Amino acid sequence: MDDRLIKADAIIFDVGNVLLTYSPERICTLLPEAVRAPLRDALFGPEYRWGAFDRGIESNEAIARRIAQIAGLPDEWPQIIHILHHFPETMHPMPLSRLIPRLKAMGKRLYALTNFPEPSFSNACRIFPFLQQLDGAVVSAVEKLAKPDPAIFRLIAERYHLSPEKSLFIDDLLPNIQGAEKAGFQTWHYAGEDKFLNNFPKDREQMPPFLRLYMQRVHDSPQRNALIGRKDVP
Repeated sequence: MDDRLIKADAIIFDVGNVLLTYSPERICTLLPEAVRAPLRDALFGPEYRWGAFDRGIESNEAIARRIAQIAGLPDEWPQIIHILHHFPETMHPMPLSRLIPRLKAMGKRLYALTNFPEPSFSNACRIFPFLQQLDGAVVSAVEKLAKPDPAIFRLIAERYHLSPEKSLFIDDLLPNIQGAEKAGFQTWHYAGEDKFLNNFPKDREQMPPFLRLYMQRVHDSPQRNALIGRKDVP
């Protein structure tokens, strides 16, 4: 077992590509073939509109209707809602997930901090029982905050009474690691065992345009700036 896991009092996991695989291509297999290509491009193309579901600022239906309109298929928005609810079925456990029972037996406090839509995360918890073994979770769509905003890291620390300097945050994306470090957490930039993850860009400028734009929107959005002032967000 990695020494970082042994030394930490609390361990905070990202979910996608840390505990569970996340693949837009697999998600899109849930779409009928006749509409798959245009909806895939509208959801996961350079604009990465799927990220709006993670942020949770608007209703899922409003987001789905807008994306279907952009795809030129306004009547197909229920297909987007369908994959939103069912995409956890396309995910598979990653190696770190197998350590959860052992870490629990060692007395570690375990949490998830994830950019994830709802009710998708609740569905994932039903499909993968090991997620129910965690001591808590902070989900972006619920909190209306998303990584890499340092505010969401402060939120999880306050809610679960964590000492950041004694807590390890694990994520596959470097901007999220940097957000955690700004909030004082110990970090592990996780590469998993997947070739894609091992070759993932190490900084924002090297990222694909869709991911770079998503990270910028999370950081600079007016909604995010307004939410910083909420009394329930540290």
